[in-house]
Amino acid sequence: MGNKYQVDMHCHILPGIDDGSQSMKTTIKMLRIAAQCGTTHMVATPHFKKGHHNASPETIKHLIEEVQGIAAEKNIDVKIFPGNEIMFFSDLEEAFDAHRIQTMNGTEYLLVEFYPDEDFARIRRGMETVQSLGLHPVLAHVERFLALRKDIGLVEELKDMGCLIQTNASSVTGGQGFKTKQFVKKLLKNEIIDLVGTDAHHYETRTPEMGKCAEYLYKKFDEDYADRILFKNAIEYFGLTQ
Repeated sequence: MGNKYQVDMHCHILPGIDDGSQSMKTTIKMLRIAAQCGTTHMVATPHFKKGHHNASPETIKHLIEEVQGIAAEKNIDVKIFPGNEIMFFSDLEEAFDAHRIQTMNGTEYLLVEFYPDEDFARIRRGMETVQSLGLHPVLAHVERFLALRKDIGLVEELKDMGCLIQTNASSVTGGQGFKTKQFVKKLLKNEIIDLVGTDAHHYETRTPEMGKCAEYLYKKFDEDYADRILFKNAIEYFGLTQ
């Protein structure tokens, strides 16, 4: 495993704006873990939920600058980029048009989640809604959706319509249980997964640990595919500076 980069493209590392890090101290501890396990780039993806007090794109960018400055002082070399994780809602277009939503590093890619028990028809319609805005949907933590776990063909259907598919690093290595690991393994064997992120919220539980996942992927799968889902795709799609 000799790659130079490792991208965590789904994490809740910015302090005090969602249910992730609640303080700068926690954020810095999370960043240390990320750097120690080889992560070089992160996309901060605070939650955006209808009816909640969501951080504006300006707030997200300001916090990234603040965190990045403190990290530099402490010699933590991880680059952070702006994003959101959108809990899909029907009037998404209104929020997008009002510039309240942050795409992945200002690109045309948008990270979207649904409730775990959402039926497939709504997931598909949600992705079509995102595409109608001129955006490319990225489905967050594919392994959480019960409808998709029942039929891998439905995940392929989403991918065929232009969705990118993300899985959490802990799900790859078995941290979310054997059945979840087996489902994700099927997706990996069929090269359906496009991106890996930690979905980190803290430094003790749900940590920004990518290293074990990377080690597993390079051991079990084609090196080029591991490169793509660990860093190449994220750098290319989200325009991350190297």
